[in-house]
Amino acid sequence: MKHFLLLLAFTSSVLALEPGFESLFDGKTLDGWKHDGNWTVVNGEIARVKKGGSLTYEKAKVPDDFELRFEWKVAKGCNSGVYYRPGQYEYQLLDNANSPYGENPRQSAGSLFFCMAPTKDVVRPFEQWNEARVICKGSVIQHWLNGEKVVDFDYADPRWKDAIKLVSYRGTDLAKRGGNLWLQDHGADVWFKNLRWRTIPADEPLVSENLTPMPVSEAALKKEEARIQELLNPKPKPAKKSALRHQEMKRFKAEEAHQGVAVDDTYFYAITNAAIGKYRKDSGERVGGWKEAKEGHIKHLNAGVVLDGKLYCAHSNYPEMPMTSSVEIWDPQTMLHLESIDLTDADGSLTWVDRRDGLWYACFAQYAKTGDPAKTRIVMFDAQWKNLGELKFPSEVAAKFGKNSSSGGSFGPAGHLFITGHDAQELYVLDLPAKGDVLLWQSAIPISAHGQAFAWDRGKDGVLYSIDRKTSEVIVSRISKS
Repeated sequence: MKHFLLLLAFTSSVLALEPGFESLFDGKTLDGWKHDGNWTVVNGEIARVKKGGSLTYEKAKVPDDFELRFEWKVAKGCNSGVYYRPGQYEYQLLDNANSPYGENPRQSAGSLFFCMAPTKDVVRPFEQWNEARVICKGSVIQHWLNGEKVVDFDYADPRWKDAIKLVSYRGTDLAKRGGNLWLQDHGADVWFKNLRWRTIPADEPLVSENLTPMPVSEAALKKEEARIQELLNPKPKPAKKSALRHQEMKRFKAEEAHQGVAVDDTYFYAITNAAIGKYRKDSGERVGGWKEAKEGHIKHLNAGVVLDGKLYCAHSNYPEMPMTSSVEIWDPQTMLHLESIDLTDADGSLTWVDRRDGLWYACFAQYAKTGDPAKTRIVMFDAQWKNLGELKFPSEVAAKFGKNSSSGGSFGPAGHLFITGHDAQELYVLDLPAKGDVLLWQSAIPISAHGQAFAWDRGKDGVLYSIDRKTSEVIVSRISKS
C-alpha cells in the first residue's frame, strides 16, 4: 500500500507539472466518451474488451492548434490508432514486430499513417506501455514516441508533396480542422491511460525541423502501390440483401410525372422541369397546379418535399454551364410560388432536399456531361442555409450512378436515408455515419420505378410515392419488412 501511495503521489506530481492541460479521462468512467459497449475501464485504464467499433470523445472538438498526450499499449500483433482530425488523420499504434503492417515504416508505430514514417523504430514490445505526444500548430505536425520526436514536418513545404498525395488517396485533407478525437478498434485489444490535451496559444512558437523519415523497402513499396490501386479503383460491392421489400399498390396518371413527386396528407404533386400538378391522393383527380412563365427563371425542377405547410423543390439549370442551383418554395394550398433560395455556391446540380433534426440535407449532383458523377455529394445546411459540411456516397453506391447521379433522396422508415439513381429500379438504403464523412450503405431494394425522385407519405408508415416517367404515372407502393 505504501508503494502504491508513493506511486500515486509521483504520478500526480508529474501531471501537476503540465500547466494548461485538460484531462480527457478520469481514470474511473468513460464519461464524455461514446462507444458501443466494447470499451470499459479496467484498473484505471481504458480497455478495448470486445468487437464493436471506435471510442469517440464527444465533450469537445479537437482544437485547431493543440498538444495531445497519452499512454498506450497493444496486444500481440495489434494494429490500432488515434484519430485526431477529420478524415484518416491517424497516429498509428502497432506491435511492429508481430504485425504485417510493421514492414512499412509509413504504417508503423508513431507514424502519421499512410503518409509520414517515423525517423526510427522506438516502440516497446507488445503489452508494454508507450508514451505518445501529438503536436499540431498551423501546418506543422509532430509525433513523439517514448520521448523521441519521430515525426516532424510542415505539410506546406513542397518537399513533402509525395507524402501528402499518398495520404490523399485515403481521402485525407491535411488542412482540415475540427472533428472529434477517437480511438480505433481494429479487432485486437488495446489500452490507454493519462489522456490529456491543451490548446496551443497563437503566440507560442513552433518551428518544424522537417525530420527525415525512415526509408521504405522495395517490397513494402510494391504492396503500398497495390493498396493505392485498390483505393483508386475500388471493386463495386454487390448490394446486400435487404430486410425490406417493395410492394406496389396502385398507379395514377399524371402528365407532370417526369422528374419527381411530393406528397402531403391529402394531395400528391407531380413534378416536371417547369411545372407542378396537384392531384388528390384518393382519386388521382387533378385539382390544380403551377407552370412557369415562358421567360421565367425555373429550368429544371427535380425532387419535392412538403414540410410545415410548404412545398420545397430542388432546382438547377442542368445541363447548362456554369451550374446554378436553388431551392424553390410554393404554398401547396394556392400553388403560388413564394421564394427562391440560391445555393449555387455549393457547386453542382441540386437534385433533392430533405430536413432532419433541424438540418437540411441537399444532394448536389455531378453528371458525366458536367463533371464526375463520383463527386456527387450531400451538403448539410442549418436553418438559415449556412453550409455545415459534406457527406460522400460510398464508392459502391456512386458506381451505381453510371453517367448520371442521385435523382431522389429522403429520410424514411427507421431513420434510414433512402436514395435513388437516375434509371435503376432500385432504392438504396443508407445511414448517416457515426464518424467520418462517408455514408454507410446498408442494402438495395428492388422497386418498380426506374429511379427518379420520390417522396414518403409521412402520414402513413412506409408508403412511398414514386414515378414512371415513360408512362407519366405516379406509383404508390409500400416498403415493409420482408
